[in-house]
Amino acid sequence: MNKACPNYLTLILLLSVLMFSSCVPQEKLKYVQDETTQNLKAEYFKTRPIKRIQPFDNLYIKVLSIEEQNARVFSNESNLTGGIDINLISYTVNDNGKIDFPFIGEIDVNNLTLKEAKDKIEAELTQYLSNTSITIKFVNSNITVLGEVRNQGEFPFYKEQINIFQAIGYAGGMTDYGDKSNVTLIREKNGLYRYFSIDLTDKAIIEGDYFYLQPNDIVIVEPIKTKFRNLRTFTYSTFLATATTLVTVLYFFR
Repeated sequence: MNKACPNYLTLILLLSVLMFSSCVPQEKLKYVQDETTQNLKAEYFKTRPIKRIQPFDNLYIKVLSIEEQNARVFSNESNLTGGIDINLISYTVNDNGKIDFPFIGEIDVNNLTLKEAKDKIEAELTQYLSNTSITIKFVNSNITVLGEVRNQGEFPFYKEQINIFQAIGYAGGMTDYGDKSNVTLIREKNGLYRYFSIDLTDKAIIEGDYFYLQPNDIVIVEPIKTKFRNLRTFTYSTFLATATTLVTVLYFFR
């Protein structure tokens, strides 16, 4: 009976090694940290950039006027009944930065703010309607989050802008194996795709150029090396633990 003790000790030792090798250090689980920020400050300031209209943006435009009957002519909603699909009542900016507006034709809104586009469209409408006002908003903006997050996918957002922490929040947050110091951002502009590396453990990220995201950005959370080490450890440890258990049982009951 006592001869089996070394085998039991071996099994316990292997299980202990497996358990501790699966643990991820606490610093790997924290977002913004003092330790990884070079110029630590009490406050961080970031001016929110103004989003400008770009090709392939989708705009919701509603025309308001005292002449309600005539205003309906310029509304995409006039022929819809029941539930309204936002895809059917939005205007897509074409590759030249223009929208095709009813009866007016193409209006160039490229690189305009929403306020500038609002003023321009209202000016165009004055030749058809008096006392006109329009409501204009961005719609159908999407962000894609992949990698070590709990819910990968493409996520719509209806705010004018979101930051990278909000985007990861849409994806349910990072898994324990997400490398917060190595997040990849893929951004397209004028057909050119660029890759940027972002450190979410650095408090100064708020002041960085990539804190606020743009529609169609792709965020990829890279895995930490511990994950791959744990996968290998799990495979070999499971094999060794199983073999040790069988040897122990056979030895005990021989």
